[in-house]
Amino acid sequence: MTERDRRRDDLVSDTPPAPYATDGTDFGGAVRYHYGVALKKFLKFFPVFLLLWVQLFVLHLDYLLPVAIVGMFGTVWTLFLLADRLSFTRKCSKVFRTYPLEFRTPVEKYGMESTHTLFLRFGDQGGTPFTLRAKHALGRGRWPAGITDGVWFAGDEPFGGAVIVPGSGELLFLQPRDWAARDEDRDSAGPERTEKAGRAGIKRPARR
Repeated sequence: MTERDRRRDDLVSDTPPAPYATDGTDFGGAVRYHYGVALKKFLKFFPVFLLLWVQLFVLHLDYLLPVAIVGMFGTVWTLFLLADRLSFTRKCSKVFRTYPLEFRTPVEKYGMESTHTLFLRFGDQGGTPFTLRAKHALGRGRWPAGITDGVWFAGDEPFGGAVIVPGSGELLFLQPRDWAARDEDRDSAGPERTEKAGRAGIKRPARR
């Protein structure tokens, strides 16, 4: 591991304790909370950018053009962030509604990308362990505090899944880092597991 990787591993989220149970008994509360946070973040910035954009058309003042351009890009960007956050929260919700939650420990940090992507491994994997790609439902690019102590996992590892981190209650959507490398595991999973993965939305690789 390089010094740069070590510094990234030290990037830990300062998220306060969740206002809902994080012991695997209330995934509905976690999902609702993440939907709410996504909407609050959107409403904090979207009206401001939208106002900067539309005032050019209302006031018809040419010198407002640079401000309007900033507003236009800001409006599009906040819409993109909202769609992304809602999408990953919905993906986690589908997994939780399909699979039971089970506690998995320990969790090994295996790296981080600048695209707010985390890589981890479950220490209790049988056979040859493989790395999972994790995306935070709200797009945060830091490790949830205490994640190495264990998480509540729902899913089927060759296909992916979702986790709730105890304490902070943060949601992560998981799929194998190297999707093609797990083809044999998925092919041998059988029709029942494959059908279940389809219902959970993890039968195919998600957008990164």
